[in-house]
Order: sequence, then C-alpha cells, then structure tokens
Amino acid sequence: MKLIILLLLLCVPICSSAQTKSVKDRALQQIIKKPSGPNFAVVSAKLRLHVEVKNAYRQLDTLLVRPYGDMFWMYGCAGLYLATQDVLRPEYKARIRECWKRFTPYRGDTENHFLMYYGSLLLMSEVWPDLNGDEWFTGQSSKEIHDQAADYLVHWIDETVKKGQIEWDSPRYEYYFITPLVLLANYERDTTLKQRFKMMLEYELADYAIDYLDGNYCGAHSRVSDQAAIDPKSAETTAYGEYFFTDSVTHIQPDIAFAALSSFDCPKIIRTIATDRSTPYFSRELKRGRTTIRGTDVRNAQVFKRGAMTSEFCLGSMQGGIVQPIQQQSWSLVFKSSLPNNIIFSLHPNVDSNELAMFFPEEPSFMMERIGSVKVGYPSENKWVGGSPYEHIYQTEHELVAHYEIAKEAKYHHVDLFFPHNHDVVFLGNGTLPADRNGWIKLRCNKTLVGIHVPTGGQWSDEGRNFRMRFNRDTVTIWLIAELLGDRDANRLAHEFSKAQPISKGKSLEFKQPFHDETIRFNEGSENNHEEVNLFFDSPFMTSKAESGVLVLHTPKETLTLDFNKNLEY
Repeated sequence: MKLIILLLLLCVPICSSAQTKSVKDRALQQIIKKPSGPNFAVVSAKLRLHVEVKNAYRQLDTLLVRPYGDMFWMYGCAGLYLATQDVLRPEYKARIRECWKRFTPYRGDTENHFLMYYGSLLLMSEVWPDLNGDEWFTGQSSKEIHDQAADYLVHWIDETVKKGQIEWDSPRYEYYFITPLVLLANYERDTTLKQRFKMMLEYELADYAIDYLDGNYCGAHSRVSDQAAIDPKSAETTAYGEYFFTDSVTHIQPDIAFAALSSFDCPKIIRTIATDRSTPYFSRELKRGRTTIRGTDVRNAQVFKRGAMTSEFCLGSMQGGIVQPIQQQSWSLVFKSSLPNNIIFSLHPNVDSNELAMFFPEEPSFMMERIGSVKVGYPSENKWVGGSPYEHIYQTEHELVAHYEIAKEAKYHHVDLFFPHNHDVVFLGNGTLPADRNGWIKLRCNKTLVGIHVPTGGQWSDEGRNFRMRFNRDTVTIWLIAELLGDRDANRLAHEFSKAQPISKGKSLEFKQPFHDETIRFNEGSENNHEEVNLFFDSPFMTSKAESGVLVLHTPKETLTLDFNKNLEY
C-alpha cells in the first residue's frame, strides 16, 4: 500500500512553478509571428524551432556585418550564441567570435547597463575560456575578463540585497534586469555563481510581484517612460509579468524568447504574491536613489516607498524630492481596468541644470542644451514624468497628500494633476465642472471610489489619452482618498467627501478622513514624513531587514527564503 501511494504521488504534477513546455512553445510562436526588425532573441527562437531559418540567418547577417551599439547588443548576442550553440552554423560562430575581438561596445553608466555588460562578458568568457588579451576587445585574457565580471556581479548583488536597488521598480528598465539574469541563471557554468544568479532573478521577480496588479506595475518608479506613465500596461516589463505570473503571451516582447528557451521557471510562491489580491495589504520598502557626483553630500538618497494594494486598485508613493534624474514618477493611483490609460498622478515639471549636474558628468549648461534631443520631454512644461525638489508626499494606507512649495528660482510655477481618459472612469456629481464647490473631484472606476481635494482655479484640458488639471500657483496641496466600494452606492458615498476639509495649523495640515474615525496630519515641507525603519521589505508577503542579505517570501501555504549570505565564495 505504501508503495502504491508513493507511485501515485510521483504521478501527480508538482505545481511549485509554471512556464510548462506548452507555455514556452506558445510564447516562442507568438514572438516569431510578431513583425520585427533584426533581433537576436527573435533569431534565436527561429533557429531553435527550425522555423524561417533562411530569414533568421539573413537577420543575423545584419546584426553581425556591422556590429553597433552597446551593452544591449552584447546581451542579445550572448543570449543567441548560448541558446542556439548546438544548432548554430560554424561560420556564424566564427563571425561572433570575431565580433567580440574587434567590436568595442559602450559599457554605459547605469545599474542596468553594467549588469548587461558584465553579465555578457562573464558568459562569453566561459564560452572561450583560454584566450589571451589579443583575442578580446578589452585587451584582457578570458580569465581576467571572467574574474572582473564575476567580482562586479557578486558586488552588485550584495549591494542590492543589503543596501537597496538604485534603478528600482522601473516599468521600462526592469526588463533589462530580468533578461540578463535569465541568461546568467541558465547558462552560468560555476554552480555557486549560477545559484546566486537564480536567487537574484527570483529576488527581482518578487520585488516586481508585490506591486503587480492585473498587468500593471504600480506605485512609484525610479524610471518610467512617457508612454508607460500614462498607460502602465504598455511598459516593456509587462511582458515578463504576464509570462512569469499568469502564463500569458498577449503583451509579447522579443526577449521573452530567452526566458522561454531557458530552464528557469518562476516559483509558485512568487506567482501567488503577484496574483493573490483576496486581502488588501500595505507594503513598505526601502530603496536607494541614483548615485550623485556633485552638488550634494548625499551619495545615494534613501527612498521610502509605500504601497496600498487591493483587488481593484493600488495607491503607491515615495517621499518626493529628486532621487532619479529625468524619469522619476513619485506617486500614482492605478485602477484595475481592461482599458489603457488607467492611472492618476501629479507632478511639478522641474527643469534645472543643477538637477542634471547632480547625476551627469558633463558640463551642466551643455547638458541643458542637448537634453531635449536625448530625453525629449525633460525641458517641457507639459511633461508627464520627473521628480521635483519642491514635492513632498505622505501616504497612509488608502490616503495620500502631495504637497508642492515651488521656489522663486524654479523655471515653471505650476503643478499638473493627471486623470485617465478611460471609459471605465466615471466622474460623479460635477456636471461639466472638474471639481465641486468644496474642492472635491469625485470619480468611480469599476468598484473603486476616489475623492481628490484640490485648490481652486484649476485649468482642465483634454489631451486625448488623459485629462490634465493645471494649478498655476506656487503652493499646491492635493489630498487623495481611494475607497473600495463593495456593494455600496457610489453617488451616495461620494457625498461624504464634501464633509471633509483640510485644516491648516501653522506648518501642518490636518485631514479628517470621511469614512473612518481617523485624523491625518501632514507637516508642510518635511523631508519624508516617514518613520525611520530598518526593513527593506515589510508586507504580509515579503520581509527583509536592511543589511541582512536575506529575503523571506511567505504565503499561507509556502515559504521561500533567499539567503545571499550562503556560498559567498565561488
């Protein structure tokens, strides 16, 4: 009987992870079907499946005949070689070898750049382990390249898990953290390093999962594109969220091919963290700002990140100020919606050579002249992304205060509040006016009720994908409350907002919550309005103490501990 039970257990599928062969094959088929220019990941899928082989080699010719670019070229080329090395024609292997000898890619200057650069060098130095410096564009031997790359990657992992990530929670650049980690976790030959890379990939996915709602990367972001700032699901990282968390391939991106060709599966516990929204939760995280090079004694600002997650919306924020140049998004309210443009946020469009000088090595006035050609939206008074030294944010659960005090020397003296142009969003009780006489904008999105108290005199404009409300004044306070409706009537409940008004008390503002017996006090101009904490992650799903190097994931049925203190030597 015991033998029969054991045999039956062995026959039962173990669902500790996902990405079955059918899921992976479906993803590869979608990638092949999607029109694209020459791309290493797409070529890899075609060669691996032996589909459109002639076309694949023509595209590879284009990618190799004149190598161009930087670390993005490097990780794609490395990924192709490793994913197809048993079927790749010998003459193409020789051409790739020659590229890594003659072509000198740009290393870049950001956290994701360095991961792609050193990750690619580590893997390719293992492909050709015995070459001298004359055979590499760096002038180093294979061993020297391998040791330097491994040292950097181990250092980066250690710093990230103990001090916090710098390019944290980026809807765009998380894509370029996940892809090189997929390659490292799958193809690294040293077993100790391979395990650390696998754990780091799981760490990144868990960090993503805690802020994931139905395809949306929610909350504050270190770096976000203009498109994703208005339409969260359009972000590159959405492709990985759908693939790893829900086995979906609707929002396909080429690099998913590398994941589908790998042996890595997302652990079930991380999928649960990303998709279980049966109970609302509040999460706290500590991150690091981008490293400064001048203009301040603070090299990496401490970032206090907060998020209130429910089944219908997520309200997330950091404390304000500038912790990343150009592309920061300090807070947002994201609705669950099948339609695009499902987000509310505000910003002061700061444009300042001093901000650029803090983070970029070029002469500040030169940077100011050319920034418009590199990051088109930065100089614009109508931009959708960016931090500001005049912005201060406080969040507690489902309430948020965004307070702006704009200095005289600032270039622009207005604050913009953005609303979604989305048919799921219905404005309540205002007729054609954006706000009622008590200063409240009230709206409903499916099962979410939102009230936003704003100053008088806001100018309302329809920009197609979104509505913009502009306040032409130096002091602006926005108070937002999000409430799950349940079975309650939205119009009747919305009347409660009018009973609540902010009260100014010297240097502080006091808010009486309309639905709960609670008073919120916000100190104007304070740096962060957050208590000091020593937790990197603090939520029902994830906990990690600062400097510990240990992340514990937990659900009612599972626990997974990622301990980066083990096997430090390789």
